[in-house]
Formats: sequence, C-alpha cells, structure tokens
Amino acid sequence: MARKILQARNIILALLIGECVLLFGLYLLLNGPMLFAFAVYALIKNIFLFIVLAYLTYLVETNNMSVADALDVDAKNALIFGGIALIQYDETRNVVWTSDLFKEMNINIVGVKLLEWQPHLASLFEDEDIKVVDIKGKKFEAYNSKETKLIYLKDVTQFLSLQQDYLDQQVCMAYITIDNYEETLENADEPKMAMIQAKSRQVIVDWAYSNGIIIRRFKSGGYLAFFNERIYKKQVENKFAILDTFKEMSRELDEVMTLSIGIGRDSRVLRELDDMASAALNLTYSRGGDQVAVKSGDDNVKFFGGNSDTFEKSSKVRARVIAQSLAGLIKNSSQVLIMGHKNSDLDSFGASLGVAKIAKAYGKKTNIVVDLDSIEKKTKDVVTIVKSDERYKGLIVTYTEAMERINKNTLLIIVDNHKPSLAISSALLERVRNKVIIDHHRRGEEFIEAPVLTYLEPAASSTVELVVELCDYQNVDLNINELDATIMYAGMLVDTNNFKQRVGVRTFQSAAQLKELQANVTQAYEFLEDSYEDTLKKLSITQEAYQYNDYILIACGQENQEYSRTMLAKASNSMLEVSSIKASFTIGRVSKTMVALSARSAKDINVQIIMENMGGGGHFSMAAAQFENQSIEEVRVLLEEKIKEYLDDRGEV
Repeated sequence: MARKILQARNIILALLIGECVLLFGLYLLLNGPMLFAFAVYALIKNIFLFIVLAYLTYLVETNNMSVADALDVDAKNALIFGGIALIQYDETRNVVWTSDLFKEMNINIVGVKLLEWQPHLASLFEDEDIKVVDIKGKKFEAYNSKETKLIYLKDVTQFLSLQQDYLDQQVCMAYITIDNYEETLENADEPKMAMIQAKSRQVIVDWAYSNGIIIRRFKSGGYLAFFNERIYKKQVENKFAILDTFKEMSRELDEVMTLSIGIGRDSRVLRELDDMASAALNLTYSRGGDQVAVKSGDDNVKFFGGNSDTFEKSSKVRARVIAQSLAGLIKNSSQVLIMGHKNSDLDSFGASLGVAKIAKAYGKKTNIVVDLDSIEKKTKDVVTIVKSDERYKGLIVTYTEAMERINKNTLLIIVDNHKPSLAISSALLERVRNKVIIDHHRRGEEFIEAPVLTYLEPAASSTVELVVELCDYQNVDLNINELDATIMYAGMLVDTNNFKQRVGVRTFQSAAQLKELQANVTQAYEFLEDSYEDTLKKLSITQEAYQYNDYILIACGQENQEYSRTMLAKASNSMLEVSSIKASFTIGRVSKTMVALSARSAKDINVQIIMENMGGGGHFSMAAAQFENQSIEEVRVLLEEKIKEYLDDRGEV
C-alpha cells in the first residue's frame, strides 16, 4: 500500500513541475502579463501542494513499515524465535549458507552436499511440496524455493507431538466373546464348569487390566471393552497375543475354546464405534472365530489371528431355525432362482439341486442358473447328464433366460458363494430384491448386499452338507432321487478331498443320509475321475514342485500350458499327502489372461489368510486366488512374499 502511495506522489509531482515549466515557457515566448501572473500563481500553488504531499508521504512511511524493514531490525532473533531455518544451495546442491538457527543447534553443513546431509529432501526437487524431516531429534517441515535456491525449514516438533497425543487418546471399542463357550459348559460337570468359568474370565480380565483396558462382562462369555489408540497399537505390535494365551489356557483345561474380538475405531461418535465393533464381531463369527477383526471408519477391515481351524458345533438348532425361515421365504415367493458361483464345481451344483428340491416341494416354479461358459469340465459333464434327463426338464436355465422371468416376488438363493464378484450374474443380484445366501466359506470383506436370510457356516465341510441339514427340517416330502443324492455326494467328495479334510460328525451324518437316499457312491467317484491326459498333466505339475521351507511345497505349471482349476486343486491335495508337509500351493494358467493359485494346508497353517492377502479367499485349509494379466513367475514371487509375511507374523522362520 505504501509503495503505491509513493508511486502516486511521484506522478503528481511530475505533473505539478510540468505545469510550472509549461506556463513559464509560454510567458517567455509570448511575453504576456497575464501568462506571467498565471505562472506565478501555479508556482505558489504547486509549492504548497508539494509541501502537503511531502507531509502525507512522511506519515505513510512512518506508520507502514514493511515486514522486510521489521526483520532488518533483528532478523536473527525473529527467525530463531519462530523456529525458522534457511538453507541456501548452489547449482550442484551444495550448501553455501545457513541461517542462525543452525548455529544455535550446533549444526555446520556449509560446503556439504544437501542430499548427503538429508537424503529425504530429494522429493522436494521432484513433485512433493512439503516434506517432514528429522534434524537432531526435532521435526521440521521443509519447503524448497527452486527459483531462489532456498530451503525453508519450520520446527513442527511440538505440533506433531500434540497431534500424536491427540490421536493416541482416541477411543476404541471392542466386543469380546468366547467361542464354543456355552457348549463347553453344557458338557462339563459342576466342578469343571466352575473351573472353566473362573479360568476363562481370569485370563481375559488379567489381560485387560495389565494393558489399561476398561472391561465389563455383558453376558455369559461376552465382554465389552474400551481403550485408546495407544493401547490398540500395542496390541497390534504383539499380534493380539491374548488369542494364543486364551487357547493355551483352553488346552490346559482339555477344552476347545477360542476368542472372537470385534473392534471399532477411528470415529469420535460412540454409536458409530458400537456399530463398527458389532459388525467386526459378526465378521469373526462368519470366519470361524479365533481372530480379531478391526473396522476403522472407511478403511478396509483388518484381521489378526485365525490360526485355528473352525470347530464343528454339535447343536443343529441354527440349522432348524434357518430351515424354517427359508421355507417361509419360499412360500411367500412367486418363483425361485438358484445360482452358484463362476467356474461352478460339484459342491455348488449339488447344493443347487438340493435347494431346488426344497423349493419344488412347496410348489414353486424353480430354476437353477448355470453358465456353461464358466463351469468346471467335470461339473459341465454332470450338468449335461441332468439336462438330458426328463425328470429335470426346464430346470436349468441361462442367466439371460432367468433375467426375463424376474418379477418383484422372485426369490434368489445363492449357494456356495457370498461375494458379488464371484456370482454367475451380477445383473441378477441387482435386479432381484429378495436374496438368500447359503455358504460354507469364511466371510470376506466383500459381501452380497442386503440379503433377507444368510446361512454362513464355515465349520461345515461343504455347502451340500448345509443343504442336507436344511432338508431334514422341511415339513414336506422333498422327493430327492438317486441322481440328486449321487451328485450331492460327489459335491461333498470335492470339498473334503474324499473325506480327508474338513470333516466332522455332521459331515458323515449328511453323507450317510445321502447314502440312505440311494446315492450311488461308485458313480459319484466316477464323476471325479481324471482322464489319462489330465493325470499326466497333474503329474507334470507336481514333479516340478520345490520346497519353500521344510514344510511348504510350491508347484508351478508351464507358462504356455492351460490347466483347469480342479487340476490345480488336485495337485495341491496330492502334495499335501507328502510326509511332513503342512501346506502346498499350485500355480497354473487357466486362460490366456488368467493365472490361478490353489492352496491347501494341514491344521497348522491358515492358507485363507495368505490368499486373502493376495486378493483371494476360502477356508482355513482350502483357499485360492486368481490374477489377471500376470505371469506364473510374477505370481510365484508374490506368493513367496506373502508366505514370508504370514510366517513372520507368527514368529516362524
């Protein structure tokens, strides 16, 4: 402002002087008395105006000192007081001058290469505007003025410390429940019951008090906890050791109990924390328990633990309740559509047949949605047999045909899948309002939106097992024939690796029930037989397997060879039979643009966690992932990285 006033003063002075010169010049040329009088008047007037302008300029200059003028008084103290440091560098980025703050900090870097002293400042010469660097234990924000070759540094140590303290004091909320608690108490006598209650509560309460956590029991085997971010980070660092501590106590009591913990964080609204913690706890239930799920605002869900396989529940109360609810939904619908997942296997198709029998028993128009372009070869052969049988006329439709039949009362039942990305038709999911999910996979973060009924039971061996149990509680004759029972039996064989993995009492009960329904066991095994060529392909994969460590095998197919997903799974299963091997992984190309990875494990390694970290999912002991536009070698390198991360998290080499 002062500068502009001075510029205006100079212009006015030039005009006043010009006026006087002009009038006296005219007088000298024309020698008129009137011109002389005007010239004298102009001179006196302009002298007066000049005096006024000079006084006004003095006032402006006195009361409008610039920042630069003020700093000239004591720039050193001003910069030090403000925690501001300056660094001048030359064309070769050598430090040529530093401000007085560096002298106060006993730092002499004149003549030193700037980036040798602080390599992190390199980003300031690229795209980054501001960079926080550490100088002698203090935090400075750095800004680079490329035009003047000057680095500006501002001390933000206190601000960052206060910010960190604020973040560390944010409230987290958790729901903690004991898995299998009620059933354990039911099967214990009075002394053992008292010991289980006392020991389990003591472990949880001792952990909470030793970590500064506020905890209260809100039901039998259920606790509500509050703590801050600093305590949460401490638990993350030790991988929520309470999970292992509790399991160790359970083993000492010769019982099978674990903890499920759902945590809500990153919100200042208590209602939101409660909703997130409750949703996280439900996630741990659907994934089999023995783990911690953390929901943080809009961030992805984080999981910790999950190092135990799910344990089978002896009670079938939930199956009965789900069966009755499903029957009610079917009765209130106009028609029923049943859909599995992409690359359907016999568990998916067998479960679809079982659900179709339930829907038909209630007199509803029923169709199974199948995509013959996205189906495993053995399943496709079985579908062909079914389509050629008159008893199934009109049962199987494409997703295009199904779309034409939808109305507002259509019921869509999704089996063996809960992820929209794996559905045969995403358009069906969007069009149908009433959806039911029946699945045995551990729940992932991706989930079909707003189902009216969900039956997710990761302890089950297969979806067929769940469907057979649902059939038990229907009050109508289901008319399951021998081909239905045989295909469903084959589905159980697929997902249990011929009853070698993930089997429990209820698994064999379901298998026995299918046998009573005249399932042809010999034919079921024939459905799964490999051709001579496929057998050679499988052998060519497994014979190239190598040991990642003493108990993990990895096999890779040929880059120019395509394999079926079933073959990759069978290769992993066969490698798991090798002595001392706890986990096996098979990588192979399933199409020109897609590489698939099949993972299998014994009870000690959770391959689901490894596959989830690679974008896939599945069960504790059976999981998979697939990769677009990547080579087998790229997937193998990524797999080794994720295995190492998993083992490092567990403290294993």
